[in-house]
Amino acid sequence: MNAAYILMSLMSLLLVVFAWFWTSLMAKTLPFGVRIPPDRIDEPIIQHVYRDYYTGLIVILLLVEAAGWFFATSYNSLPIATTGGIFVTLLLIYLDFYSARRRIAQAKKSGNWYAGLRQVVMADISSNQQPAHISLLWFIPAFIILIAMIIVAIVRYPVLPQQLPTHFGIDGQPNRWTDKLVALWTLPLPAIFTTALLFGLARYIPQARQQVDPANPEADVAYQHELRHRTSQILPLLATMINLILLVISMITFGILPTSNVNAVVPVLMVMLLIVIIGIMVYLTRTITLRNQRQTRTQPNTKFVAQDDDRYWIAGMFYYNPDDPALWIEKRMGIGWTVNLGNPWGKVFIISVVAIILVSIGMRALVR
Repeated sequence: MNAAYILMSLMSLLLVVFAWFWTSLMAKTLPFGVRIPPDRIDEPIIQHVYRDYYTGLIVILLLVEAAGWFFATSYNSLPIATTGGIFVTLLLIYLDFYSARRRIAQAKKSGNWYAGLRQVVMADISSNQQPAHISLLWFIPAFIILIAMIIVAIVRYPVLPQQLPTHFGIDGQPNRWTDKLVALWTLPLPAIFTTALLFGLARYIPQARQQVDPANPEADVAYQHELRHRTSQILPLLATMINLILLVISMITFGILPTSNVNAVVPVLMVMLLIVIIGIMVYLTRTITLRNQRQTRTQPNTKFVAQDDDRYWIAGMFYYNPDDPALWIEKRMGIGWTVNLGNPWGKVFIISVVAIILVSIGMRALVR
């Protein structure tokens, strides 16, 4: 079977499985990113939307698999099959999600679900006073691998040919090269950026603003404290595995691992990537269990509900509130935190990320 099709199929399947599993990370009062009162979580329309969303994911997978087979067999192109397949899969998944979100938002508006309810905003500031920072020692393996990557590039640079292979065909043979001076700093750059980002998140997350569910504040504070602690622990492990994968790629590019046998290295990279995916899945599973346990810690308070703040969330994913001084906000969808695009520093962060991506694309244009 065509290798490009197999790779595309696996990646598309992982995206669809994640999109399916993603719904388990949604708080019951935030289905598809729409804030609803606790007494509305069992509305029939919500159950119908979930059913249609899952059906849509199955249809998406079948369509992408069929299209991927056509392009992989007709053109035998790994970039078209993988990059195109991933892009189309992500686009279709988002459209499926957006349709579900819009239906719930319309039902909420037409049914006037927040009529007569007392909306409040509650936050816990104790985490700011005593943030539970993880030890810097957790990031030492990631830093060691990053330093090793830089040393490999510097030591190997004088003996390398002017052009280095940076892209390989399905047969494992190089089919694209780049100048070694460009490769010297562009290969370690993603590792430097990723390590710095994950390190900063691990240090900042414990003291980020903790918005609390007013219907069950005690349980929610305990849940979020444990969530932040676990997230701060998994980030250095994630940084270590990503840097390890990039180190192997650098060793291939800089000639320590023979390019003639690159196909033998691909399974190793796939196993490492699989370990990262399994680690993330375990983390998410434990987080879901923790969230479910939260519901039984205390009796919910039905006198108050969280503020209907959908107007600050663009498409249910991107937070924009110039009146909110917080930089990092807990995600409306899934687990983790996102940037407040209404904060000036949030704009600086996004612009910096976009600049790095554009520079990386520009450097790829130099590949010969």
